[in-house]
Amino acid sequence: MSNMHDTAAFREQYRAYAQSRYSGWLHLGSILLISLIGAIYCIFQISELRAHELLIIPLGILAYNAVEYAAHRWSGHNKLRFTKLFYKRHTGDHHSFFSAPLLSFESTRDWRIVLFPIYLTAVITFILAPLCGFFLSWVASGNMGYITAATMILNHLAYELMHIGYHQPKSHWFHKVPVFRELAHLHRIHHHRKLMKIYNFNLTFPLFDLLLGTFYWEPQDSFDDFRD
Repeated sequence: MSNMHDTAAFREQYRAYAQSRYSGWLHLGSILLISLIGAIYCIFQISELRAHELLIIPLGILAYNAVEYAAHRWSGHNKLRFTKLFYKRHTGDHHSFFSAPLLSFESTRDWRIVLFPIYLTAVITFILAPLCGFFLSWVASGNMGYITAATMILNHLAYELMHIGYHQPKSHWFHKVPVFRELAHLHRIHHHRKLMKIYNFNLTFPLFDLLLGTFYWEPQDSFDDFRD
């Protein structure tokens, strides 16, 4: 049985299971609204900013990149005791829905298998980010706390938007923009079933893939089965 046939069959089954009232635009719009409300609120709390306080931004991006890598590599592709649901959703559903050569969604209703649930964005925005911000405000300054929270929220939003872009059809403008085009190709390489547990676990930027030896690249033309 070919990989295309398996993927096509899974897609048909998943779409039949998905709620008929699901709206991809409502899903994405909710994530955007929650994230922007949280980030803008944090930004407007900053006052008398000092230059050194901005150093928390690259540190926050670095921390998010590390968490993104670890969660994807060790929870998304390994059936651990406390992350079984994430493993099922990621390896079981997402990688079954997007498997070479079927790597693009066909309609906004397919965003259900790309975007995280809305409640996760709410938890990050209203619980996890404020907790991290409170800690930084305690050990450093109030401004650094708010900047940390905003950085965390916006990193998650960037993850969601970039993931949507990666699974756009290859004719979409996203795949023609330098840097986005290359990042999308790295992610699509990761979706090769023989490679998904080994390479390219970062999604926003392959920093920890490079540091930990899991970065893998081949020119796009050499991956003929990645055309769609």
